[in-house]
Amino acid sequence: MVRRSLRRLLHLLIATVVLWSPGQTMACIPGLQWGMDSSTVEQRLEISLGTARSLEVDSSAIYRVSNQHIGELPVEQLDLRFGNQGLEQLVYSLPSDDMTEVLAGLRTRYGSPVSTTINDTDQIPQQIWIWNTEEDCITAVRAEDQRFLLSYRPSRLRPSQL
Repeated sequence: MVRRSLRRLLHLLIATVVLWSPGQTMACIPGLQWGMDSSTVEQRLEISLGTARSLEVDSSAIYRVSNQHIGELPVEQLDLRFGNQGLEQLVYSLPSDDMTEVLAGLRTRYGSPVSTTINDTDQIPQQIWIWNTEEDCITAVRAEDQRFLLSYRPSRLRPSQL
């Protein structure tokens, strides 16, 4: 009886540590973390956000940077969203020719995504793929204009909590 109680207590303690311990907070670009301030992101990416196009949305600032790469793949533009807590989201706009390679890489790394197709009556279908990695929520979209967008933001829900 005591042994069973100790075992349950140990399991509860392990579960608590796993659920409440801070997870790795690496964003999709090596060296970046969610919540970083803009000057740290500038240093890590070796870019100047002062020369980037800036957009204000709600209480967030979005910086649009061109001529970046993911590995050897060119990025048409990279949007970095900063809020009160620092870096909140990254959105890549990639050439549609690279979509298959990017999706294959994500599937290899994170497994099968949740996917769907949205059909509007007047427009070309829009395909969406979603991965939840516990740290990141990754959304890939082939938009109606055939652009390929890849968005990373911190996950608000850990699958282990479901």
